[in-house]
Amino acid sequence: MNQKGEITLLASILILCLVSIVLLSALELSRSYRALEKRTHLFLCVKETKGELHHLMKFMGRSNWGIKNLNRAALIMMFIPGGQGLSMNTQKLKKFIQRSQEVRLISYLASLKKLQSKKCALDPRMVKTPFKLGPELAQRDKEGALILREKKWSYGFFSKPYFINLKVEAANWEKITPKIHYISEEKMARLSSHLF
Repeated sequence: MNQKGEITLLASILILCLVSIVLLSALELSRSYRALEKRTHLFLCVKETKGELHHLMKFMGRSNWGIKNLNRAALIMMFIPGGQGLSMNTQKLKKFIQRSQEVRLISYLASLKKLQSKKCALDPRMVKTPFKLGPELAQRDKEGALILREKKWSYGFFSKPYFINLKVEAANWEKITPKIHYISEEKMARLSSHLF
């Protein structure tokens, strides 16, 4: 009888150990799944944000290119007999392109607001936009084109414990086919206070 009791006790302890291992494994899988879900959400947010930024930069680069070339065309038209009327039309077209740039900036900011409503962890510097802002929404150079703040900059996306750094280089952005380069780096972050 004593041996049966010992075997039952050992079997109970073994079953208890196995159930504990299964429960711990389930908890670890659940934790890993939540972490993977959080990381995936951060990556999707970065992808959508980068897409919005890329479309903005391409549009602004092409339209800046157009504004600068319209200025050159208007200057040439001034010296061609009968070209003064065409020169006036290029000025109207230039104003239209400038207004469309301002509308696109507002659209970009609305897209960022939409992403924030999806609980995307956006870098607050994105709201400043890559362009210098002024009293009439955006600062312009002497030709009427938007002024870029810098040629290289980066944005940080943080969702504990993940951090993604998106580096942007826009050295050749004012062309009919803008060249904008992006490099993203993922890091495991310990503290958020030193990231922003």
